[in-house]
Amino acid sequence: MVMRTVRRFFGLGLLFGIVCFGTACDEDAKCKEAGACKKQGKCKVDVKEGCIAGTAEDCKVSDECKTLGKCSLKEGACVAASEAECKGSERCKTEGLCDLHEDGCVDLGKLFLPECSAECKADGHCVKRDGKCVALSNQHCFGTVDDKAEPDSVCRREGRCTVRDGSCKALSDKECEGSDACKNDAQCTAKDGKCVGTEDGCAKSTICLRAGRCSMKDGACVVASNADCKKSARCDLEGLCTLKDGKCIAATSADCGRAGVCTKAKRCRAEDGACIK
Repeated sequence: MVMRTVRRFFGLGLLFGIVCFGTACDEDAKCKEAGACKKQGKCKVDVKEGCIAGTAEDCKVSDECKTLGKCSLKEGACVAASEAECKGSERCKTEGLCDLHEDGCVDLGKLFLPECSAECKADGHCVKRDGKCVALSNQHCFGTVDDKAEPDSVCRREGRCTVRDGSCKALSDKECEGSDACKNDAQCTAKDGKCVGTEDGCAKSTICLRAGRCSMKDGACVVASNADCKKSARCDLEGLCTLKDGKCIAATSADCGRAGVCTKAKRCRAEDGACIK
């Protein structure tokens, strides 16, 4: 038993360079001499893993504590364990890696977490803070780390391009004017963080001329009267001149009789809201 222990200790000495002076031995000498000790705090010998981080002090004096914020000991490795460690690192100052995430320091504003993918696409809430998905940068609103918003992003769809208090908001008419909401629904004015329509904007919009959505209600352009329907091209072309349940329909044969579908396609009779033969 004694000889087996001696052989095992001697084997470790050969493998890890254990240095002995008289009766005193430094089992960690080889690890301390290796570059990983200074760089990553891996200064202690481990039979299974080789060199590992053995003390919090080894982590605190390592290069990666200074550069990456990895100043705390966890299961044989140096990791970042607090926002303070990240904010004190060189990479925070030079590259913006100031946020704690999974034992490391990152820029959460440029991170897109898989668990937030649905909320990221819908509202730009792409990373987690305090257990919920939020937006932390304009890049989250853009749906990309690039400066140009993705076509399916909340910025391009709804004009909500600027992050405020964890959410993407529309803060200027310019943001709204570049959105699909303005192009398709005449919601071109920023109000309370969203793009909305106005009475004048709806009345002058293409969706008024195209679909009769000429009146404004709750920030959206809607069909509010028979007069709105009669302003639309669909009234002239398809006979959809009467308001019913929020949309324009062909309510009478008179609606159809003055429409293009009657003179060109002989669809002059109204039935179920449409003009038929």
